[in-house]
Amino acid sequence: MKEDVWLALPSANIEMASKTFPVWRQKGYKIAAVVPDRLSDQYSSLVDLMVLESKIGGYQGWPKSVNYLSKLLSDYEIIIAAGDDMYPDSDYEAHQLRLQFVRHFGGTFGVMQPYGDKFGSMACDTCEQICGSAWLGKEFRERINQGKGPMWEEYWHMWADTELYQVATKYNYLWIRGDLKQYHEHRIRGTHTFRPTIPPGNTKQAETIYRNRKANNFPNSEPL
Repeated sequence: MKEDVWLALPSANIEMASKTFPVWRQKGYKIAAVVPDRLSDQYSSLVDLMVLESKIGGYQGWPKSVNYLSKLLSDYEIIIAAGDDMYPDSDYEAHQLRLQFVRHFGGTFGVMQPYGDKFGSMACDTCEQICGSAWLGKEFRERINQGKGPMWEEYWHMWADTELYQVATKYNYLWIRGDLKQYHEHRIRGTHTFRPTIPPGNTKQAETIYRNRKANNFPNSEPL
């Protein structure tokens, strides 16, 4: 297996990506992104692997994008499913955290979620917790959800990271790292106004999917 750690995500916020992606690279990460065709020239210098939306039949949401990139990067031990408005932990290089991950799990069947940035549901005692910028090991990616990929593809954007938290917890392969911070420069924090493309009504639909799946203990999530 190859040891480079990849940030793997869809990105359409070129202004934010221009800020965050160089920081990831400075820490030794590689970047793979699904991007809009119209922005390909601007992204070409920011990423190491670029997939145009037209190649995958148009943008189909965060989970499907992550799963697609996961397959392309199947030779690599770890990918990070995050957003283009997030930053890497400032205290460690990519290779240092990769080694910690592999040693902790004794391999690559696992999920590591930095929780040092207490934002959103991470900072709410009564909210559903999430894995919003998760480190995903190769074996976990290939085996979880009956081998269909690390992200449950019924979701478009919202609630996918909530299910990831629950499923990784269910199988006892979630490592919460309160000592690591992957700062999330979310628009709610007031530095930008970009909103991801989410179909009308999908947020409510996604919550319904999640509630139903949780009530049934997340069917078909078991690993191969």
